[in-house]
Amino acid sequence: MDVLAARARLAPQRVVLPESVEGDILRAARSALDRGVALPVLLGDSEAVGQAAARAGVDLVGMEIIDIEDDGLCAELGDSAASVFPEMSRKRIDKRLQNPLAVASLLVACGRADAMVAGLRHTTQEVILAAAGFIPLADGVSKPYSMFLMRIPGYEGPEGETIVFADCGVTINPDASQLAEIAILAARAAQRLFDWEPRVALLSFSTKASGYDDSVKKVRQALGIAREREPGLAIDGELQLDAAIVPAIAARKAPGERWVAGRANILVFPDLNAGNIAYKCVQRFAKADAFGPFFLGLQKTASDLSRGSSVADILGVITLASIQAQDMKRRP
Repeated sequence: MDVLAARARLAPQRVVLPESVEGDILRAARSALDRGVALPVLLGDSEAVGQAAARAGVDLVGMEIIDIEDDGLCAELGDSAASVFPEMSRKRIDKRLQNPLAVASLLVACGRADAMVAGLRHTTQEVILAAAGFIPLADGVSKPYSMFLMRIPGYEGPEGETIVFADCGVTINPDASQLAEIAILAARAAQRLFDWEPRVALLSFSTKASGYDDSVKKVRQALGIAREREPGLAIDGELQLDAAIVPAIAARKAPGERWVAGRANILVFPDLNAGNIAYKCVQRFAKADAFGPFFLGLQKTASDLSRGSSVADILGVITLASIQAQDMKRRP
């Protein structure tokens, strides 16, 4: 995280926080500003934000507050939305802008903020629906997905204590094509954001036909699709978790697999049940940091928070959102 923080400080981005009456959000925002990793934009009623900051013992000096109770500002945002989304009726726009998550998404879509981070008091579904309501999908992407960056104390993987989990937050039961898309998007994100050489494991209860049912068939189909779409990607499946990350077990369960088995740095779960349970187990039992989920497949940066996020988790997500927004600006 020190390396990532140094990258964020090179060009700190404006990160809008629509849950700015939450004490932990304010503490993380203060830390982000003090560390220089982002320029927090607090979204909410200015009086309520001030009162929340006083209760949390947070100094708001230097932090921008956008007051959503300001009628003039709301009208200005409505005009901006109408110009960017001419197909959307003004009535529909005004209705959406009653939701702080939608206002934050619009600020990002219109370029008045570079990234949004929310989810401490909202569900992932609420955050992704608000984001997707104003931030378009990237070209060629069928729907938004998500990934976590996990930092697991004591884990000794190819990237030290860190590893990527996907999709643990959005897609309930991806089909084979969507599973391949998750793998490709997570690999691209890890390569750009963390400078990793992606090695993607498509997880299952089976390793190389040790078991078989429709879920295994789906993973195998996803592997074929991903390899066809992204021929240079190091990806393999189906692999059990231990075969994906433990070299000695990989040697027994997947002999001859040199690129991914035992060395995976990106784990793609077959469905949301498996992914969500897995990341929460690792987070709670191993006392790991779970940064995210970060949405994949949008044209601009929006990140979710688990409602159980700590201040450190929130700060990590703000830092990574700032880096992701930097990357978005560099793309052609």
